[in-house]
Amino acid sequence: MAPQTRIRVTSTDWITPSEPTPVHRRLTPLSDWDVVMFKSYTPLLLFYTNNDNLPDFMNTQLLKCSLSEVLTDFYPLAGRLRDIGLGRDEIDNNDAGVLFIEAEYRDELNKYKRNGYLPSQMDYHHMFPIHFYSSSQDPLLGIQITRFMDGGVALSMMMLHKIADMYSVSYFLDAWAKKTRDVEYEPALFNRRLIEFPMDTVISDEAIAHYREDHRVSQQNECHLVRMDPNQQKYAKTSANGPMPLKSVILEFHATGLQLCKKDAHTEEMIASKKWLSTKDTLFAMLIRAIIRCRQMPEDVPIKMKVSVNGRSKMKNNREMDYYFGNWMVSQDITYTLQEVEETNMAHTAITFRQQMNKIKAPLFHSISKIYTLHEDMTVNYLNYHLNSHVQSTANDVSMLPFWSSDFGYGIPDRTRSYITFGGNGCMIIFSRGDNSHGPIYDVQLQLDANSMRRFIDDPDIQKYTAEIHY
Repeated sequence: MAPQTRIRVTSTDWITPSEPTPVHRRLTPLSDWDVVMFKSYTPLLLFYTNNDNLPDFMNTQLLKCSLSEVLTDFYPLAGRLRDIGLGRDEIDNNDAGVLFIEAEYRDELNKYKRNGYLPSQMDYHHMFPIHFYSSSQDPLLGIQITRFMDGGVALSMMMLHKIADMYSVSYFLDAWAKKTRDVEYEPALFNRRLIEFPMDTVISDEAIAHYREDHRVSQQNECHLVRMDPNQQKYAKTSANGPMPLKSVILEFHATGLQLCKKDAHTEEMIASKKWLSTKDTLFAMLIRAIIRCRQMPEDVPIKMKVSVNGRSKMKNNREMDYYFGNWMVSQDITYTLQEVEETNMAHTAITFRQQMNKIKAPLFHSISKIYTLHEDMTVNYLNYHLNSHVQSTANDVSMLPFWSSDFGYGIPDRTRSYITFGGNGCMIIFSRGDNSHGPIYDVQLQLDANSMRRFIDDPDIQKYTAEIHY
């Protein structure tokens, strides 16, 4: 008999804009950066504890009404994708609606708070409204409110990656929360001209290298093992010959541990010459080195971490980009071997990380944009999915995005999480914490195979700098 879920759906609704979409706004074009993106949902999960035992905590009708109102500034989110040929889609702003589900969780939220809301201990899967995009009738945005027996609430969102990156997800969530509190906000901009490349843009070698790495033209030389037994069904339970089980860990980093990590990363020469590293540089360096060590690959095998970079941060003197809604991100690779980790110190890795991140400039985005225009059939430009493995991890640093301040009038969320099972072995995401500047600063959510995870948790640096480890 299949295990019974602890979650029961109590209502399903479709939320439409409070005012119908004007005729002149019925179509929203997608940029080339949207077109090449995957048709998969970006997951976000926020936990709100009802510490004051309010009977009307996170009122459903209030949330639905404010959602309907805020959609008048985000009409495309209530629309549907429409295929217009040659690998392109556009958004038909037909007011079909946003999926809104309410559910009950037969347990208390505070029980899971003590363990960092660990995915392996909660029914994350059923706390999300939708998982797979399969037809043109599927929503571009799904929201679920899950209520716990002690009054706590989990708010989850699934937004289609084809229309928005994580920055855009954050911008919409912030606008919705402000609308609920009757606070002003700047409407999002769907103006694709904001990311048009200048006429004098040159296709650079750097852009070509990025394009070859991340798009379908890429040739994979290595073959990564997905299932040990080719006869095993894709979603079968793990067996002796099946895929390695994946485990999740939540790392809490407080100010004291981050300061110690930063201090240890500076050599005497760096201090004397006043060459300073940032807290984020040293945190990433420490995590990258620990992940490489836990993989136990041959010492000369390159191990790559793909780090997402928000293009808006590279667009100087263009304030409108702060409100741009869509995809505008690239990934930057940080590659090390185990031998290099053993022969260098944390400062070396931190400096390398900073140099690689600083290499990403606006001309790279414009140059890639120009490459997209070389092919009329956009399917040629579609992104190539790189399965995570022992030689590749992915990192998404969203700590600069204000998820932690998403206040719908009932206080800020206690924690923010993602549902990273879809990314496989080696997904990492970094969230910021806003509850106490002298205590928790960052939460790192990481998924690894069980053997690597055991070694990662026991890594001396992880033990030294992490305040709490939940696994």
